[in-house]
Amino acid sequence: MRVNTKLLPNSNFGWFCLGICVTATTIKIGNKIPGIYAFLFLFQLLLFFPFVILPPRLTKHYNRRIPWVIVASFLFLLFADTNQSLSQRLPKRFFRDFLKQELSIAPLSPFESRIVMGLVTGSTKEIPKDFKELAKESGILHLFAASGLHLGIFIGSIQFLGNLIFSKHRWLSILFSLGFGFLYLYVLNFPVSFVRAYLFAFLTLVSSLFYRKIAVSDLLIISSATIALFCFSDFLSIGFLLSFSAVFGIFYLKPSLDQIFYKGSKSFLKENFTLTIVCSLCSFPVLLYYFRSYSFGGIWINYCLVPLAGILLPSLYMTLLLQSFLPGSLSLLLSHWIWIPASYLLSFFLKLFQCLSNFERAYKEWKAESSLLFMLSLLLILILWGLHRYNLNQNRITNRLILSVLFLFFPFSFWHEEVKPLPILTQSGKGYFTITLENKMYLYGICSPHKRIGLPNTIHPIKQILFESESCLQTALRLQKKEKIKDVIFFETQASPFVRQYEKQGIKIQSSLRMGNDLTKNVTLFRFDGNPKEVNSLLRALKESETFNSLQKWKGILVLDFPPWKKKEAKEWITYQKLLGISNAWKIIIVEDQFEISLFHYLTNPNLL
Repeated sequence: MRVNTKLLPNSNFGWFCLGICVTATTIKIGNKIPGIYAFLFLFQLLLFFPFVILPPRLTKHYNRRIPWVIVASFLFLLFADTNQSLSQRLPKRFFRDFLKQELSIAPLSPFESRIVMGLVTGSTKEIPKDFKELAKESGILHLFAASGLHLGIFIGSIQFLGNLIFSKHRWLSILFSLGFGFLYLYVLNFPVSFVRAYLFAFLTLVSSLFYRKIAVSDLLIISSATIALFCFSDFLSIGFLLSFSAVFGIFYLKPSLDQIFYKGSKSFLKENFTLTIVCSLCSFPVLLYYFRSYSFGGIWINYCLVPLAGILLPSLYMTLLLQSFLPGSLSLLLSHWIWIPASYLLSFFLKLFQCLSNFERAYKEWKAESSLLFMLSLLLILILWGLHRYNLNQNRITNRLILSVLFLFFPFSFWHEEVKPLPILTQSGKGYFTITLENKMYLYGICSPHKRIGLPNTIHPIKQILFESESCLQTALRLQKKEKIKDVIFFETQASPFVRQYEKQGIKIQSSLRMGNDLTKNVTLFRFDGNPKEVNSLLRALKESETFNSLQKWKGILVLDFPPWKKKEAKEWITYQKLLGISNAWKIIIVEDQFEISLFHYLTNPNLL
C-alpha cells in the first residue's frame, strides 16, 4: 500500500499555482539573462502546441493539468510585479510604541524587556547584540525572528479562547482566530514566514469548515504561489527557504522518521525529537549554502527550548492583552501580580538557555564551500521522503541502516572540512602588503629600501612571487636567488625599457591583466595608491574584471592605499563610488588598522558584504 505523500498537487487550483511557482522561480534565477520573458512566452507556446496538433487520446491524461500551468504562467508574466526590491520588514511603529509603553509598566529588567520585545515582535533588532550572537551560535535565533512558530502559537491561543466563547458556533471561533491572526500579521508588516504560516492556517481552517482536507502538496504550492504573486521580493529569499524547508520536513520526513524510530511509541519526547531532527536536517543545506555555518548544538538546545517557548509565548500574549485592557491606575497597581507567571517562565527560559548554551553550542563555520555536505544532506532528505512515499520503511534492517546514516551525518558534518585555500594576509604596512595563497606570494604596493620583506612561514613553500611595482624588483631578485624561486611575475601597467633585462633575470612580464585579477575563483583584489595618472586604467580594469567574472558569488575588493595627506580623498571614493562608475560588486577598503579584520571577514564569509 502506497502512502499518499506526493510532491505534485492534487487539485486543479494546485496545478494553477504550480505554474506560478515554476514561472516565478525561472524569473528569479534567470533575471540577469537577457530575453528571459520572451523565452518563457515561447516556451508556453511550445507547451501548448502539442494540445492543438496531437490527437485527444494522446493528451487526455494531461488535459486537466497542463492548461492550468500554461494559463497561470501567462497571467503571472502579464500582471506580477517582478521589480520589487528585498527589504527588511520591521514591525509597525505604533505596535512597537504600544509594546514599549506596556513593558515600561511591567516589573521586568531592561534586558528582559528587550527579550520580550524580540519574542513578541519577531525582530532580532530588539534583542542585545551579544545575546543575538549567542542565540545564533546556539541555533535558536528563529525564536526571535518572525517565524511560523509565533503565529501558530498565537492563532492556537486565540482559537482556544474562541472555542470557549463560541462553543456552539465553531465557524465563529475560526473567523475570530483568523481575524486576530491577520491583525498580528499586519502589525509585524508581513514577514515572509508569518505570511506562509497564516496561509497555512487560513487554508487548513477554511477547508475544515467545508469538511474538506487539503493535501500538504497543495498547501505548500498554493502558499508559495501567493507569496510569489504578491511578495515577489520575498520569494526564494533566505527566510522563505528556511521556513518552507522546515515545513517540508514536518510534512514529508517526520512521518517517515516516526515509522523508523520507535514505531509504536507516541510520547511527547519522541514527537519532539523527530520534529527537531527533520527541521534541523532540512534547514542544514540552506544554512550551509548561504552562511557556511551551522549550530550542531542547536539540535538539542531546540529540543529543550522550543516546547518551553510554546508555553512562554501564550503567557506573554495573555499578560500583555490583560494589562492593556486595565485602566492606567489599576494597571500600575496590579502589573506586578499580572506578570508573575510570565516573568517566572521568562526567567526559567533565560536561565535554561544560558546553561545549555554554555555547556556546548558546537557552532561550526566552514572556511570554504562544502559541496559534499550539501549534496549528502539533499540525498538524505530524498531518501527519507522516498521511504515514506513508497512505504519502504517496514524492513527492520533498512530502518536501522537509515537511522545510523542519519545520526552519523551530523558528527561527520561537524568534523568535515573541505580544504580549499584562502588568501592570507601575511605582512602589511603603509604602502604595501603581502598575501599568500597556496604556494604563491602576492606583493602589493611599493617596496621601501628601509623595510626588508621576506618570505612568510606557510604550510606550502612559496614557489611563485607576483609583484606590481618596479620598486619591488630588487626584493624579488633577492628572494629569487636566496630561496631559489624560479617563477617570478611582474605585472607591468606601463611599458618599461628594461623588459629584456627582466627576462634575462628570469622575470616574466604580465601586461594584459592587473595583479589580483585572478586571486581566487570568487575574489578579485586590486590595490590603488591614488596616482591620478592611473585612474582611467584602474576604472577600466574594474569594469573588465567585473565583466569577465560573471559568477553570482564573485566579489571584488578595491584596497585604497593613499599617502597620509590623501586620506580624506580615499574616503571620498567610498562616498562617491557610483559617481566614479564603480558598481556595488566592489567593496572599497581603506588601509587602516581595520584593514586586516575587514579583509579576513570577507574572505571567510562573503555574505557579509
